[in-house]
Amino acid sequence: MSPDVANVALRYDAVFYDLDGTLVDSRPGIEASLRAALATHAPGVEPPVLDTLLGRPLAGLLREALPGLEPAALPAVAAAFAQHYDAQGWRLSRPYPGVIAALQQLAAAGVRQIVVTNKRRHPALAILAAFGVAPCLEALYTLDSVQPPYRDKAAMARAACAACAVRGARLLVVGDSVDDRQMADACDASFAAATYGYGHAVTAAGDRRTAPHVATLPADLVLDSPAGIVALVMAADGCGSDA
Repeated sequence: MSPDVANVALRYDAVFYDLDGTLVDSRPGIEASLRAALATHAPGVEPPVLDTLLGRPLAGLLREALPGLEPAALPAVAAAFAQHYDAQGWRLSRPYPGVIAALQQLAAAGVRQIVVTNKRRHPALAILAAFGVAPCLEALYTLDSVQPPYRDKAAMARAACAACAVRGARLLVVGDSVDDRQMADACDASFAAATYGYGHAVTAAGDRRTAPHVATLPADLVLDSPAGIVALVMAADGCGSDA
């Protein structure tokens, strides 16, 4: 049972979330948009299995997913992907069970919540608005939030820390990949692995405990579901971090 909002001590004042593989399952839309782009600009090229690439920036995802494609064709494929995704693909994203309730409960408790994602800003905003969680969030950081774009997630996280005046022991980063853990390191923050997302796919055997971003984490920072985020952030009855 979730702790009562009126009777809790917060372990963390703020949470930074990854989006794909942490808050939403965006695989169906990404796969659909990639198939559409390839059908138009690279007919006959089969879309690859994206397990280890989901959550990457678009340009990097396409380069790694389509190593046999002529480099000159990549810009056209990327543009077609973005056009299809912005119109249709993002609509196939679904929040993981429990995500909406978790964000709402933490917002009610006064926890500052920020999304830091490699997804482009336009579809990220559309997804968060569609699921009604935008009011729970203080800010959204994407690579294209600024020009020139941020270099990576660590750079976005450092900017978010500076803007929000939060970092260190009172900040939690939740994500499903190595670059999410690096984002936490950049802010001297705690990291919790969303193992219900895509991150476990980095190991051939699918053993989430051996994934690079999960290895060495204590058990309470390995999350099986979004409900675990609430339990981690909110300590019932003021018990502090020993609960």
